[in-house]
Amino acid sequence: MSYIFKGSLCGSLCADCIEPLDGMEVMLYLPWKEELVLTHVVANTKETFHVVTKEEAAARKGKLIATTKTDQFGRFEFSLNEKMSNTAFDIDFICPTVPHIPPRAPRKDPIQIHLTTLYPQWRMNERQDYFYQWDCCIDSRLWCNIRGRYFDAWVICGYLRNCDDGTPIAKASVTAWDADFITDDNLGTAITDDWGHFRIDYTSIQFKQTFLSPWINVETDPGWFFAFNTGPDVYFKAVLGGVTLVDEKAADCRKNVGYCLCVDLCSKVPVHGTTQTFPSAWTGIGQAFDISTGVSSRDFDADGYAGSGKNVLWSAIRLTGQAACRSASGNPIEYRFLVSGVTTPNGGAPPAYGNFTKTVGVTPNLFYPSLVAKLYQIGFPYMVIPVDSAQSDFDVDGWFDINKSIERALITYGFAVSDLAQFLIIDEDTLISMDTRVLTTGQYIPVPAIDAGTPFPAGSKIPIEKIAIRFEIREKNGTTNPPLPGSGRTLNSAIVNNNPIFMKLSIAELEVSGSCTPIGGTLHSKYTIYHPHLSSVYLHLNNNSLSVNRYITDAPFLTLSGNTNPAVDGHANNSLQLNNPPNDMIKCTYSLKLNAYSRLHNGDTIPGWEGPLEQLFFYNV
Repeated sequence: MSYIFKGSLCGSLCADCIEPLDGMEVMLYLPWKEELVLTHVVANTKETFHVVTKEEAAARKGKLIATTKTDQFGRFEFSLNEKMSNTAFDIDFICPTVPHIPPRAPRKDPIQIHLTTLYPQWRMNERQDYFYQWDCCIDSRLWCNIRGRYFDAWVICGYLRNCDDGTPIAKASVTAWDADFITDDNLGTAITDDWGHFRIDYTSIQFKQTFLSPWINVETDPGWFFAFNTGPDVYFKAVLGGVTLVDEKAADCRKNVGYCLCVDLCSKVPVHGTTQTFPSAWTGIGQAFDISTGVSSRDFDADGYAGSGKNVLWSAIRLTGQAACRSASGNPIEYRFLVSGVTTPNGGAPPAYGNFTKTVGVTPNLFYPSLVAKLYQIGFPYMVIPVDSAQSDFDVDGWFDINKSIERALITYGFAVSDLAQFLIIDEDTLISMDTRVLTTGQYIPVPAIDAGTPFPAGSKIPIEKIAIRFEIREKNGTTNPPLPGSGRTLNSAIVNNNPIFMKLSIAELEVSGSCTPIGGTLHSKYTIYHPHLSSVYLHLNNNSLSVNRYITDAPFLTLSGNTNPAVDGHANNSLQLNNPPNDMIKCTYSLKLNAYSRLHNGDTIPGWEGPLEQLFFYNV
């Protein structure tokens, strides 16, 4: 039995600026202080964190259990034996470098850092292994001093936003300067991302420059571990497309900053086109079908059948594509889906707009909740929040606003709406899901209504039902609400059905003698099967010894496989011989099974085989 100890390491620079610690050698020790084994104490990292001296490292060398290295995400893993299941551990790591450090020769003596002592609370996973997860993000006060004191690594993490509404300003160039007596020093330049975030890394060499450099530099003395005598005096400039957004002067500088500087910059200059946008379009139904017209395996044909298998839509379907959350000017982007019972052939003119009388989110029960996006947290601990659609995300006219879904998801998981800047919005392809069961009227035929072997009544057959779907998308600016490219895209015809396959099966001889009576001689099955979109049917006979194990044929219907002909929708036979002359049926117990498969498909899944209907009997020669 294995004991798996997994964890991750990261270092905090600012509240929302975190870096995973890649390539660190993590060291697992038996505890130096043995009393922790008895008390099961887990020490607080902020209190135990320290740089290990050579003397301490030598004294603990005999207690080292295992070492491993962190990956690019700061993750590590130990596999321990059962002997280690009831003890505490000391956790250290060796730090040869830090992330984003400028190229330089490595330290001759990498530093070793003690993190904490902990007592794992083991839990069992589905593979019957024990596991323990421990994630550690080093406090910024501690990690920034390690970076600066031992690696001369200085960093600025910040955001650039609009001063009035807090809108992030993306793709702007931000430069940090050090105010100096003679010539100001350029500490570095960075481009803001889609959330207005930027990071600038530099070393003390960049702000110790003098007119006599490199022969004479003004040194920065970090002094004692948590104190600074002289750091840079930082101010900022920011431009976008030749327009100055931030124009601080040396007099505006932040005096004597530390190894990590966290800033929020804002601009009063109106900025347009900086919000992340991308083309918006409705493109398909689920993963299987595109809304294009053609002959490929993904297209709809002129009649409304989906794909080369002539599938029909069933159950809840995902209307897929992509839509930006907001326009370039920051306005919400909304979309909706309308449904018409009047259709036209695909590839031609769409139905008249007045025929679209049903709306997802307005027509009762037509909307079906689904996953529409995920929020991926930037930095440690990599939290993922699902974003589901809900009825409250629609207005009275059926316009859907995913921003409402996102805000609701943040609040549900304990965040504020303003915390969205901590997350990436990951598209899940689903625009909206729609329940086609609201749109079909075909009546379910009660099984007792028709005897096995009786042809299905023509007057009871289910009609071919079709719908048209129209996509509309707009920028909600509060006045004109202009439509966006792709608005009005229509699938003129899609066939829908939500009926099960009608199946009846019996054995004629059992109907006469009784279902528990052994039977012999020539046997006959009776079956009836019907569905307007039938794909495959098989009737199978086998005995317990499998000396008989075969499909029963009934030309030209059985065995039906991969049918795409709408005219082939079922069959009936009240005297289909089961024996296969010369007589091969021996004295044994037999099973006769009827299975069928329709062409229903929701774009992602299919109902699968329906059945089997089974008749068991004992054959007595």
